[in-house]
Amino acid sequence: MEHSETQQRVIELGKALIKELNIEPGNDTLSRWLAHYIAELLTNLENDESDKKIQLQQQCFETILTLWQHRSSFANGRRPFENFELILRTLESLNPENPHSYYRFWQQQERDDSDSIASDIKNWTDMAVGIDNAARVWIKFAIDQAVRNALDEKTCSWIEKSVNFTPDPDEELEVIIQLAPESCAKVDSDDTKKINFKRIKQFEANLEKLDAFISFSETIRAEIISELKTLKE
Repeated sequence: MEHSETQQRVIELGKALIKELNIEPGNDTLSRWLAHYIAELLTNLENDESDKKIQLQQQCFETILTLWQHRSSFANGRRPFENFELILRTLESLNPENPHSYYRFWQQQERDDSDSIASDIKNWTDMAVGIDNAARVWIKFAIDQAVRNALDEKTCSWIEKSVNFTPDPDEELEVIIQLAPESCAKVDSDDTKKINFKRIKQFEANLEKLDAFISFSETIRAEIISELKTLKE
């Protein structure tokens, strides 16, 4: 994308930010000041026909990017990706590198299925892997449903305005795009059929894993009841 086209997209983003913020009074003084300043720069840019216009465009471009990077401080109801904040916090809590993670995605290494492994040990380790797979299905399904509910028209509009122009990596935006790569795109009936077919196959595979988990649950429940009975005696 040429630099001039990139600048124009950023300027359109700046206009959207000013409209969204409505330059309202609030605790976020920096955002209000930047919004006022950008509004002033845009007005000057529209009226300027001098040799300084290019310099003014660059100044406007840089200030809009500064405000965009500060978006997490916007007031409630004004933040561009506010619908995704809880989803991103949930994903962070599930991150295996996070010491406070609620769920640990185990790194499944190649397993030794030799005859030397006792069957009672192997049965339990196989069960652990099966439970882990089922938990992944539950978590992915729950996150996918949260994403589908988060992608309203307004959020899709912010994604479209902000993608592919920031000079530095935008981790929040990259994660959102990865979670919903095509959910905001308009698709024809043939594409819809393909997407639905793919989802049907995915759901059928997931149900197999969950059915296996039900069997594991019954086995574990019976084992716990047996252990309790033994301890109480």
